[in-house]
Amino acid sequence: MQSNVKLTAMNAIRLFTAAFLILYCNSAALASECSARKLPTVHFDANASQLAENDSMRATLFVEVQDSTPNAASARVTRAANAALHELGKDAALHVRTGAYRTYPVSDQGTIKAWRARSELVIESDQIDRVSDAIAGVSEYMQLAGVEFFPSMALRKQIEAALTDQAITAFLDKAQRVAKSFGANRFEICEANVIDQADGPPP
Repeated sequence: MQSNVKLTAMNAIRLFTAAFLILYCNSAALASECSARKLPTVHFDANASQLAENDSMRATLFVEVQDSTPNAASARVTRAANAALHELGKDAALHVRTGAYRTYPVSDQGTIKAWRARSELVIESDQIDRVSDAIAGVSEYMQLAGVEFFPSMALRKQIEAALTDQAITAFLDKAQRVAKSFGANRFEICEANVIDQADGPPP
């Protein structure tokens, strides 16, 4: 198994700003309640988006065995999972958690012939090479079920903060243009929502 994974996937993070704009065609003082004034209302939106590098990796490992009794099958997968956990716990850069676990019968023409047990572990880290090394390091205990890449929480928060400012600026610029197009010399924002529309992690 290779000990290194090339990062190629990118993920789009988008912030969407929706708002209700009251246009003012004169210089009258702004009232506190938009709904109390019967003035032209314009609904529009503005958004900002950016490609975020998928700088973190999530790997799912599994062990599956078959035995004559459910207890025997369960004991074997537990030993393998515990051995893998012990090895993975040596690397502080890895976040490891248990995943799905199930025990079920194997039947033949309605008769239970054996029992199968399956246990999973999930590894996450923003140090992708360390995850790859960990997968190889526990390959005698567990197999790889799949991997996915995603932006780390720190990177996501950093980008979302920047996009929030960009989306609001884009909205205000658009509001000014809309007001001018309607012949208004001022406007008031009655309601605004900033919504995170980030895409989920790619397969």
